Amino acid sequence: MLTLNLEGIKVFSKKFNSNTRDCFWNNYELQIWEKNINGYFRKDGSYKKNSWGVLQKISIEENGTWRLNKKYVKYFK
Repeated sequence: MLTLNLEGIKVFSKKFNSNTRDCFWNNYELQIWEKNINGYFRKDGSYKKNSWGVLQKISIEENGTWRLNKKYVKYFK
């Protein structure tokens, strides 16, 4: 897992956002949306940017950090 503080999340969101994916806030919950046609049929599906996608919600932990999956490490290189 990748543990990030607020500054790390800001760097991640600058490099991650594009036409097919988006990273945004809902209070202190980080939400990562990635375009996927199957999002229409999924429970975690969401409609954004005129297409369906899958939404991943990452809540803040007690120590003030967010834990992201290792697949997002490539956005820090």
